[in-house]
Amino acid sequence: MADPIPTSRGGSLPVSRFTASASERQVASAARRPNDRADLVAFAEGLAARLPGSWAIVAQEHAAYSDQFPLAQRVWDLGHVHWAFDQFALSRDAVLTSDAGRELVVVDRPRRKREFLVAALQPNGSDVADRVKAPNGIVVDADPARAASAVTDRLLPRYEAAVREARVEQVVMAVDAGERALAEWDAISDSLCDADHWPLDERYGLRQQQRDAEMWALFAPFLDHGPALVAHAEETLPLLDPEDRADGRWPYRLRVLREALEGGARVQADFEAVTGALLPDRPRAEAALAKAVVERNAEGWHYSLTWMENSGALVEMARAERGLRGHPHRPQQSAQVQAARARSPHATRQSVATAAVSTAEASHGLVPRDRVRRSR
Repeated sequence: MADPIPTSRGGSLPVSRFTASASERQVASAARRPNDRADLVAFAEGLAARLPGSWAIVAQEHAAYSDQFPLAQRVWDLGHVHWAFDQFALSRDAVLTSDAGRELVVVDRPRRKREFLVAALQPNGSDVADRVKAPNGIVVDADPARAASAVTDRLLPRYEAAVREARVEQVVMAVDAGERALAEWDAISDSLCDADHWPLDERYGLRQQQRDAEMWALFAPFLDHGPALVAHAEETLPLLDPEDRADGRWPYRLRVLREALEGGARVQADFEAVTGALLPDRPRAEAALAKAVVERNAEGWHYSLTWMENSGALVEMARAERGLRGHPHRPQQSAQVQAARARSPHATRQSVATAAVSTAEASHGLVPRDRVRRSR
């Protein structure tokens, strides 16, 4: 484990966000002396070494009360840990980040010298965490082994479930926004074409670029966390009702979603290769960047549309999975189901080569460049 890396002091947030009075904070701070407290950094290192996966640690000493504000805004807790950040001046913290991007924070438990609080931080890139039940933190003693067992058995499962629920909620919002963008495009594009559906002038192409940009912006966040959503759905698939699987065409739609993510990742990688070669100080660099963005959005249109049209399966499957959890007396998994789960794509998945090319893309070369027929 690398030595803890002290970070710079965080930015300030309005003090009115917290309700503790100055006298209360002073009393709480005075009640703690560094020598009276268990070593938080050593505890965090011991905890990280015993948690599943690989975890990095960043420790910070708080020189001022405001140093804890940035973390307080991200703590995913509505119970004891929220109360501690709200009512006390916490002199230090340690943030643990896993190789999967999960983040935990460790702070002293106020008024307890040999206890710590461990809580999850809201995931980056998601503004829907407040729409799901918070995976409240836990109190642990200063023994890293016992604390790791408690975190693994109690906090991490709640955290993983809450992250998935937040991501599924993000899918719902993205699909709704994508449907609105497509409806607007359908309504406007008709007015930009003649009776035979040929574009009238350059306004059609400009509006098409706007559509591509809107859809890519909705799709791009899922290039990061979409694979985990699809992987979990693939793992859950054998446990769900066969009739539901057939009615929702879930196996097919999951395969299509994975291919869309892989295609979108290739488009983004190509874009980054082009923009990485640009020299910012060159006269035409800005124009070249703008052109690369337009081309990236156009090339990603097929994948973003495919994702929006099929990602509702993730929402349907999440609801079906919640239905399973809502039946505590459901019989245990049979050996057949367990074997099916072991054979699921999540366990044995190989890299899937995407060969799908849309009909519009295949026929694009047959259309004269000055007369490009409209297509959704």
